[in-house]
Amino acid sequence: MSKDVFEEELKKPSIFKDESKLSIDYVPPSLPHREKELRVLVRNFKILLEKPGSKSCKILISGSVGTGKTALAKLFGKLICSEAQRRGINLHYIHINCRRDKTEFLVLKRVLHYFNPNFPTRGFSPEELLFALQKTLDSREAFLLIALDELDFYVKRSGPELLYDLTRLYEEKLNAVQRISLIGIAKDTSWIALLDSSTLSTLQQNTLFLARYNASQLKDILEMRVKEAFYEGTVSEEAISLIADIAAEWGDARYSLELLWRAGKYAEAEGEFRVLPEHVRLAKAETHPVIRREVLLDLPQHHRLLLLALARKLRKNEKAYATMGEIEELYHVICEEYGEKPRGHTQIWNYIHDLESCGIINIKLSGSGIRGKTTLISLPDVPASILEKELMTLL
Repeated sequence: MSKDVFEEELKKPSIFKDESKLSIDYVPPSLPHREKELRVLVRNFKILLEKPGSKSCKILISGSVGTGKTALAKLFGKLICSEAQRRGINLHYIHINCRRDKTEFLVLKRVLHYFNPNFPTRGFSPEELLFALQKTLDSREAFLLIALDELDFYVKRSGPELLYDLTRLYEEKLNAVQRISLIGIAKDTSWIALLDSSTLSTLQQNTLFLARYNASQLKDILEMRVKEAFYEGTVSEEAISLIADIAAEWGDARYSLELLWRAGKYAEAEGEFRVLPEHVRLAKAETHPVIRREVLLDLPQHHRLLLLALARKLRKNEKAYATMGEIEELYHVICEEYGEKPRGHTQIWNYIHDLESCGIINIKLSGSGIRGKTTLISLPDVPASILEKELMTLL
């Protein structure tokens, strides 16, 4: 019976030509309404092509979620490396997600493994990895452009030492060839006050802000992706317009693409050969623009289990907050449900602060009306029912 179901589903025709074109990791060959910003990057980094090694370049790309920060950086990285190769310049672009690689050791390890997948990083300190990176670049006569994505999350969680070390690796040596340049990517700029005066000044003077998209711009983005991801004529114009109008409230291209993908899935599930506005409405009912599926995908297993405990508690609770004790108790129950060994109190406390750093939860100390002092936890932006459903599909 199971085999029959499997084969039946495989035989069904699809309206998708290539679903990967709606993925968060896909970078299209062009970015509608980001041409001006791309020109700014070219102007700031063209010295890497004209006089390689003469200067280290740095820029910060900021803007709210879904404004194209990551896609812009990746597209620019691809274009500048292609031009460098044409000119015989050994330039490499590496994109680091600092939410995944959230320590200096992990970031440097990923960079070194880019050049040498077999490099043995175990037992090395960050200082030793920096020295190894310097030797690698010098021996290969290579230049490196590193994009540090979610840099605001990283600095708030781990401090600014990574930025200092990367920027000063070559700058402090007299007449040294400058081999490392940086692109920082962050939602806002409040965290840069944590940096030293020279780094702070550099980033303040070289910040590229990406404004939110309006409905017309989102429609252009959606139409381009529809051509890449769907077969011709399978997405109605009304559906595209509705998605653009919904996502325009946040100016969020990522959310619009997620709605488009989910609407396509609803159409297929119903046996339809065209995505209609009703499929968009169904997709909107089960998504929320604040909680990102890719953020949940990046979370370790026990972070998800703890978040599920919070979602379940708040869904059944009339109060806006749940106590640390309530969440910890329900977390143990959920661990048993999923066959996982629960972590200790100290580790759970660290997980809670990780989730707060991700912007998923809010925490505060209890005030009057609660005996003693305890930590109160809430979901400020996403409905608990939607978060619970999304987590259960991942778990």
